[in-house]
Amino acid sequence: MNRRTAADDYRPIDMTRIREIIGYPTKFIEEKKSPSIGDFARRFIAHSTFYVFASVNAAGQVDASPKGDPPGSVKVLDPWTLAIPDRPGNKGIDTFRNLVERPGVGLLFLVPGVRETLRINGNAFVTDEPDLLRSLAADGKPALLATVVRVEEVFYQCGKALIRSHLWNPDLELAAALLLDGNFYCAAGAEMGDKAAAMGVNLGEVASTAEEHYGTTLY
Repeated sequence: MNRRTAADDYRPIDMTRIREIIGYPTKFIEEKKSPSIGDFARRFIAHSTFYVFASVNAAGQVDASPKGDPPGSVKVLDPWTLAIPDRPGNKGIDTFRNLVERPGVGLLFLVPGVRETLRINGNAFVTDEPDLLRSLAADGKPALLATVVRVEEVFYQCGKALIRSHLWNPDLELAAALLLDGNFYCAAGAEMGDKAAAMGVNLGEVASTAEEHYGTTLY
């Protein structure tokens, strides 16, 4: 469906104009990407408790999924391979559907309190190999599935984004309270409007179910 939106009021610019404004990186930045996971990158991944997994479908639509787990849950199998566990979720499988259609992935790893981030690009597939699932266990339960990533690029991102966002500032809990003004699921679900009602969804029940799952089905 074609519709006019605010985006139509602006014109795209080409790479020449982008470079005129941004300029060019130093040689160090230009050549910082490595084709393999080094010792410090391995330690960074071992301490990461939150990461973002980006994938793309056959139509070129991109999806970025947040992932969180205890430190060490993502396994470095060798300098060119990662294994990522899948835990109980909403069963939407957007990432898995994308990987079946196109294997390209991008990962952004964060370590609480560290301003810099680690980025890894490559391609991936999904497996149910029992030994691998057991090695990715958490809370005594094996992973439901595993994503195996063939690493192509490894590099670090400077801390400017996290500094600007004050991401690790605990005082920002106040901002979360002001945003939610109650319960996240009720606030987010209200945007669905009549769609939620048509599906017979009770937002209060969704909120209470989510809280129950947070306490009982993380793994």
